[in-house]
Amino acid sequence: MTAFLQDLVRIPSVNGRDPEARVARRIAEEAARLDLPARLVGAEEERPNVLVELGEGPTGFALVGHLDTVAEGEHGNWRSPPFGAEIHDGWLYGRGSADNKAGTACALYTLAILRDQGVLDPSTARVILAGVADEESGACSPLGLRYLLDRGLIDATGAIYTYAGDKIFIGHRGVLRVKLRAAGEATHSGRRAWHQKRLGLNAGTALMPAALAVDNLEIPTPPHPAFPGLGCTVTVTSFHCGESDGMVPGEAEAGVDVRLMPGQASGDVLQAITDIVTAETPPELRVRIDVTVDIPAAAIPSDHRLVEVARDWTRAVTGAEWPVVGAGPANEGYMLIEAGVPTLCGFGPRGENAHAADERVEIESLSQAMAMYAGVVSDYVSTGG
Repeated sequence: MTAFLQDLVRIPSVNGRDPEARVARRIAEEAARLDLPARLVGAEEERPNVLVELGEGPTGFALVGHLDTVAEGEHGNWRSPPFGAEIHDGWLYGRGSADNKAGTACALYTLAILRDQGVLDPSTARVILAGVADEESGACSPLGLRYLLDRGLIDATGAIYTYAGDKIFIGHRGVLRVKLRAAGEATHSGRRAWHQKRLGLNAGTALMPAALAVDNLEIPTPPHPAFPGLGCTVTVTSFHCGESDGMVPGEAEAGVDVRLMPGQASGDVLQAITDIVTAETPPELRVRIDVTVDIPAAAIPSDHRLVEVARDWTRAVTGAEWPVVGAGPANEGYMLIEAGVPTLCGFGPRGENAHAADERVEIESLSQAMAMYAGVVSDYVSTGG
């Protein structure tokens, strides 16, 4: 299984650059070697999802992982090549190792374990591994998990999103992302008319006060037991303007990332941002506010049967009591929860540095994750969820 994971990490699948087809085909190939039926389905041939199924019973459980990754960044910042999948001191390094290829590899082998150990009755239970495309574009893509749910290809009474970590994540915060797009008037910075303020409007400096005010925006939110120490955060994550050092920029753009708490309406935050932009920009600056991502926060109860089973198996396998919390970053778990599928939005092997240099997963934790997955699935489906 470790060798298989190394193969997955060695296949670049950076979102927006490397289509997921090669990773999906490698998973299907490994499934065939394990004598598990697999198929590729999707809206785009080069960006498919891979489905591997065990059993034909009425009670279903889904293990979900995404096939794409974020970019690797500067190679010189890594201990070893980001797509080398090298092992050092008990850790496997590489982009996508923790997020999310290790969990996906563990999930595939869990299906084989459930079958080979005879702990799952295939006539009464059904387990599916869904390797999905395009999660890293904002967890709202129509190509991946959304595609499968809309077509009834994931029929389950419980699910695990197989992220690496050492916590039982029962939910995640939501995400609202907007672009502040400002239009001023470009001109030559050396012209007399610009010096005399008769011509030109610097879109960058005109938008800047609004961007700074938005970045300092505080949105009061009631505490939530699944998200201790977390609330709503508003962050300006990008700012772009100008084409030349000798030109007054006529356009500017600021990207804003908002993390939402359960029950919080994204429209209220959007209105607060709109009010700030209106107050902090000159009337002659034309500003358009575009929403690019809008996904809700989601969480299942901390005393849900799925959570209790996961706590039992983490204790049995690792000897530790894993915290039960909501995740700060968002993922596609909300899609499953909204579809009526109780979901652990993160649960798997131990990993570090997701979305950063030296991303890695602990080798010893891979076998532990498979044992926990097998235990949770078998116990959960045996009680009908």
